[in-house]
Amino acid sequence: MRKLRYITILILILLFYSNSYAWDCLTHSYIAKKAGIRIPEAACMPDVIRDENYELLAPMHYHNAAPNAVVTPEYIDKYDVKEVIVNIDGRAVKILLPHQAGVLYWKIVDLYEKMKSLDKTKNDDRLTYEYYLVTIAHYIGDLSQPLHNFPYGESLSSDGKIYIEEGNFNKEYHTRFDEAFSVYLNNPKTEEKINKAIKEITISNKQDLKYEISKIANSAIKIANKCFKEKRIPTEEELIEQISWSVSLLKAVIKSTMIVQ
Repeated sequence: MRKLRYITILILILLFYSNSYAWDCLTHSYIAKKAGIRIPEAACMPDVIRDENYELLAPMHYHNAAPNAVVTPEYIDKYDVKEVIVNIDGRAVKILLPHQAGVLYWKIVDLYEKMKSLDKTKNDDRLTYEYYLVTIAHYIGDLSQPLHNFPYGESLSSDGKIYIEEGNFNKEYHTRFDEAFSVYLNNPKTEEKINKAIKEITISNKQDLKYEISKIANSAIKIANKCFKEKRIPTEEELIEQISWSVSLLKAVIKSTMIVQ
């Protein structure tokens, strides 16, 4: 266990000094820790894994919602992955191809269903559960980052359109958004506000989860639009709202999928 903690701390250091594309590692770790995950730094690992096959894995971390999008459970079902077969060196290879707008919402639901399906009496499934847990912790963190729910660059958005001004704002401000909460991490007053803002969420099935994802995504889109119009990063209050919502949802997912020790 001590060796594993040293490894995760090393990953933390590497990520801290590399380019980030979501909440930074400190913030992902904070969300995981607040939700009760034993090794919260492990929630940073999906960013490391993403870079091993960026074109296929990066879309799991975001959804380029159109600025006027309203996310619903039905909306979430439209943006998933498709199984395609490609020929490589004479071999037929099956690939799960994500929707071009990003499949962050779908991926959270996909992981939740996998966690729910595990056989709680098997040791291997317990280990698998731990892997899925830190992975879903990361994506639930990504969900509350406003610019992970907003047009990016010249990429197509969820409605098939390109939003140049919004996309350029996202590219210019993205890292600043990623790091915005880190300056508050050791602030007792912010910690008190986070604790008060954490909500009691109950999840029994994937439809419940889709409903909760929709609420967080719509809040993120609203904040992203406001920041775009005012050319700024989120305020402390907006960050607290989003971070506490990720903590709340992650706690609910853990409660719904918990494997009894």
